[in-house]
Amino acid sequence: MTWIDKALDGCSPQVVINDSKTPSGRAHVGSLRGVLIHDALARVARERGLEAAFMYGCDDMDAVDEIPHGTGEQFVEHLGKPLWAAPAPEGLRGESMAEAYFGEFTGKWFDAADPPADDAPGPFDTLGVEAEFYRMSDVYRSGRLDGIIDTFLRAAADVRQIYLRLSGAERSDDWLPFQPICERCGRIGTTYATDYDGESVAYECRPDLVGWAEGCGHRGLISPFGGNGKLPWKLEWAAKWKLFGVSIEGAGKDHMAASGSHEVSSALARQVLGCPVPVPVPYEFFTLGGVKMSSSRGIGMTSSDLVEMLPPQLLRYLVLRTQPRRSINFDLDVPSLTKAFVEYERLWRSAAGSDVRPNDSQLYSVTRASPAADVPLAPEFSPPFDSVLSLAQQPHRQLAEHVSSLGVELSDADSEWLARKEATARRLMASSPDLAGVVKMLDASEAAQQRGGLDERQRNFLEHCSQRLKNLPEWDSGAIQDALFEAARDVGIDPRSDAAVVFGALYRVLFGSETGPRAGSYLAFLGRHETLTRLG
Repeated sequence: MTWIDKALDGCSPQVVINDSKTPSGRAHVGSLRGVLIHDALARVARERGLEAAFMYGCDDMDAVDEIPHGTGEQFVEHLGKPLWAAPAPEGLRGESMAEAYFGEFTGKWFDAADPPADDAPGPFDTLGVEAEFYRMSDVYRSGRLDGIIDTFLRAAADVRQIYLRLSGAERSDDWLPFQPICERCGRIGTTYATDYDGESVAYECRPDLVGWAEGCGHRGLISPFGGNGKLPWKLEWAAKWKLFGVSIEGAGKDHMAASGSHEVSSALARQVLGCPVPVPVPYEFFTLGGVKMSSSRGIGMTSSDLVEMLPPQLLRYLVLRTQPRRSINFDLDVPSLTKAFVEYERLWRSAAGSDVRPNDSQLYSVTRASPAADVPLAPEFSPPFDSVLSLAQQPHRQLAEHVSSLGVELSDADSEWLARKEATARRLMASSPDLAGVVKMLDASEAAQQRGGLDERQRNFLEHCSQRLKNLPEWDSGAIQDALFEAARDVGIDPRSDAAVVFGALYRVLFGSETGPRAGSYLAFLGRHETLTRLG
């Protein structure tokens, strides 16, 4: 059984899967892991014949607790306000900060009409994520949480005890689990509520309650219902489970640790609200190049940028191939991308075969951008990504023309997948030209200069390479790789112990570098004529 099967095992015919996002900054790539895990759960549940809903919330009642990266000091005056009450950062679409960041990430715009037809699809649409969106400001204003708020306020002593017992957090005897919106300054992160009488709470907007915002000092009475404030988020988490009847909900490992947020929320759900706790799916971080990312601090690539760069099925594969409890650290470099394409194509061919393993079938199914019962034909001709990238950097060469010159007849599947690889290569060239240049092929004059800098053994090796490759009956990667090894032995070089000598010479005349892609595969795609021209 896979982790998806285990999470769904024993679920009722109606499954509610929930996740949410606090839109405090541009969503980094790590935000995609939870989204894709929950979407995969919903897909497999539907494949089992269950009625599954994936709900995705905008936590726009949370306070602005940090100036968003790149917005400037003008946001200081909005610290402590609900995210829905802060303006959209300059250059971003939306009626508020919450709307701008949530809409950019999901493609869902609550306060606007349908997006213009020329709008590019958002990451959710591109990745094939189907979700039912909600925002907490609407939920609070609708009154749907009023009964739960009342329950928590009347059980404040129990809430304080649960906090103390499980997390060691001590609350004053007059503290109430509710954050009103100050009627004078509009802040929610600086208010302290006391004295609930069944209709209203007393509160103070304290100047020194938190270190990141300053309250105005106002004191007042306010109804806790109808959107006048919110529950602290551990209570709000449990309130969602009760309100929506959530069956499954995952969260990052920091929330799932012992005495952490999930344990506290679970106790609140069971002991105060009397509702079951959803099946938990804890997951580790998803990082690029080992960098722990932060939305509000602008650390790490945004999810939108990554979704634009990679084919959606490849990105889904990179996230979902790894068990949730294991961390993902993907290097967005040429070798890693080349390997990822190879692995995904292997999975695709397995899923399209006649004797597919169940786990491969399920993984392939949840990686598809558009769910479907039938597995399309896998591409038969699919050159390595680094080879496509190298050719794409030659302004005088067109990929389609080059493939035609090789005598290859492409199927529709071949053409479509090759076009996706080329698009990825061009996006990488545009976003990371230094990285792409690792496999940029030299022109003929540059290659000649590189040959002049080689030692006699290396020049002899290239000469024997030319002879062997010229007479090669079949121009394929395996035969080419064997010919290169034989050419090394011709001149007394052990191609395994002295690989740097052999392939260093080859890469120097091809790329002006000591390293490069797997030679046999690259030269097979480059073609016999072009290869012999380069080797001299």
